Formats: sequence, structure tokens, C-alpha cells
Amino acid sequence: MTLHVIVNEAKEDQTGAPNAKAVIAVVGLAIEARIAGMAAIIADGDRTASSLREAIRKGARGIISFGVCGGLDPKLRPGKVVIASSVFAGKDEAYPSDLPWAQELLRMIPGAGYSPIAGVATPMTSFEERRDFHATTGAVAADMESQIVARIAAEFRIPFAACRVVLNPAHRILPRAALIKIGPAGKPRLRKIGGSVVSDPRQLPRLSRLAVDAVIAVRALRRAKQRLGTHLGFPHPHGRLPHRLLHFKQ
Repeated sequence: MTLHVIVNEAKEDQTGAPNAKAVIAVVGLAIEARIAGMAAIIADGDRTASSLREAIRKGARGIISFGVCGGLDPKLRPGKVVIASSVFAGKDEAYPSDLPWAQELLRMIPGAGYSPIAGVATPMTSFEERRDFHATTGAVAADMESQIVARIAAEFRIPFAACRVVLNPAHRILPRAALIKIGPAGKPRLRKIGGSVVSDPRQLPRLSRLAVDAVIAVRALRRAKQRLGTHLGFPHPHGRLPHRLLHFKQ
């Protein structure tokens, strides 16, 4: 189930800042939507793109991919904030993020990294797969929403950004319970996760380690949001679109 957001025509307040709904955050989890604290769409497969198109037609001026991610660069640890310089979305398909927006995010979040990230359809479960993907694409982290954000932003020629926090480092093997598909509205399927642990208790130590990493990542995401404010660093209050938003291929 996609969280559909009603976006009224984007209006500026007396300071010239955009209406909060002028910026849409695309997330994968309910907790990420709560942290974003603004108009948000929880990704839900093919419905995500149509929800974004609807939001843009109703006045959204920018899209940000926001939430946690998996590390591909072995140097990244849980809690590291990564601002995307570009998004790798598939073979011969990459999109540059909006440079002014990315620069504003980096200014507002001290210590954040600035590198390419990837949007993928399925999680990468092994260190070898992540290592090879990192070596091939240059992406330092991956999530399952950024490719959708990048494609729709290119389609409508509006700014996009990605602000992601590493949860699972590249070397950490994901337990089977962690690969269970997220349920409706971005909530974990706790019964299925519990059933997986009961059927294979050997994964419990890895699941516990993942839970610790999740706490670290979520805290870092909250801190980032506090620094970014209501509009998540959006630098285009008057809707001016830089030429760099054109879609390109690597």
C-alpha cells in the first residue's frame, strides 16, 4: 500500500519559502516517513511512480529520496550520512542529483559524504555481490527507492536529491528474516520475521546485530532531519530548474 499524499498547489509563504508539500520525500519504511515529517510517499512497487506523478501534477517542485540504505563501500559504517552526487539506476542509466540541493544538504549536515549511490530492485545479500557492484558502478550505498525518484524527476525535469544513512555495512551478511518483504504502509511483517527466527534460530545473532545497526542509523537519520528542517534543505523556493537536471547516461 502506497501512502498517497494530497499535494495542494505549491504556494510560498511571506518569506518566499515553499509550502511544505512542495517537496516530496520518498521513503521505504513507515519510520522514515515519520522522521521526514512532511509530505511523504512510502514506496510500493509500481504504484510509487504513479503516486509521484500525481504529487508533481498537484504542485510538488522537488523530490528527495530519504531514509536508510545498505553500504557498498566497505569503509562506510552504520550511521554514516551519504548525499548522492548521482543515482545509478541500471545499465547505462544514471542521473545527476541537483547540485545546489546536494550542496545545501552537505552544508547542513557536517561530516556527510558526497558520492554516487544506487537504486536497486532487490537487496544485495552478500559481501561479494556488494563489493563487485561497488567496483563496477562506483556507488557507495544502495537503496530501493532512489532509482524511482531519479527517473520521475528526470521525466518532469524537476530537482531531486537523495539523503541516505547507512544501516547495514557492506561486510555484514543479512539474515533471512531481514529479507522478508516489508508489509503494507512500510511496516515490518513481525509475525513472519518471528516465524523465520523460530524456524532457524541460528540467524538470531545476526538479526540482533542488525537491530543495533538500525538504532544507530535511525538516530543519525533523526539528527539529519533536525538539521535540514521542514523543507529538507530544498534550495529552489521559486521553482527555478537548473540545466543540470537533464537526464544523462554514463
